[in-house]
Amino acid sequence: MIAIVTGASSGIGAEFCRVLDSYNLDAIWLIARRQDRLDEVASSLQTPTKSFSVDLSDREQLDEFLEIVKRESPEIQYLVNCAGFGKFGLSWELSSEASISMIDVNVIALISITDGCIPYMAKNGHIIELCSASAYISMYNLNIYASTKSFVKHFCNGLRSELKPRNISVTEVSPGWVKTDFIDICVEENKVPEKVFKNTVTKEAVVAHAMKCANKGKKRSICGWKNKIIISLSTHFPNFAARVWMKQFT
Repeated sequence: MIAIVTGASSGIGAEFCRVLDSYNLDAIWLIARRQDRLDEVASSLQTPTKSFSVDLSDREQLDEFLEIVKRESPEIQYLVNCAGFGKFGLSWELSSEASISMIDVNVIALISITDGCIPYMAKNGHIIELCSASAYISMYNLNIYASTKSFVKHFCNGLRSELKPRNISVTEVSPGWVKTDFIDICVEENKVPEKVFKNTVTKEAVVAHAMKCANKGKKRSICGWKNKIIISLSTHFPNFAARVWMKQFT
């Protein structure tokens, strides 16, 4: 039995690796772009690892990794898709490269890896897809990213029913803002107001809650009571929630 974790070199992905290290798996496969960061995470684990330096926005590299999965045919207990990124900016002002890369990593790679691994998922296995609270409303200045995460939310809902006969759970993880370098970069480089990132949670809390939910076969994991309230309001009153979000930029 193995676990496969994308975005494993830092942040939430690396934390998933550390938690899975205590699950007595035969191996953990780590996927991210930077080999040096992957090696650093791998060296901190007791479980045997395999590291794959893959730029998930590159279709050729993505296909090469999926060929490895097909060739080795591992029995997968946990598939954790954490790879993803977002950029602030009005939709038409973002470069085409940035927008397409977000779609490639957040959507295309997530679908491709999920679909490529499903044939090798163990009975009672678990798929964990990192989504976002932004998936629940349209978001001013973060439209492309939020749209990719909205896709992930709908994908999880459909996939869950498709995999029910195989007893494979699909857990959507939508934590809200998490205390990582992403926030510091957005404030410094994109001049995003700091008040946008209130109600943050830690990566440790996010992963602990996500694993608990996944192991119980729950549909989604939302870490923190404030985030649960925000997502509930966004679900029932999306236009109001979108206006509240927009006002943070004025």
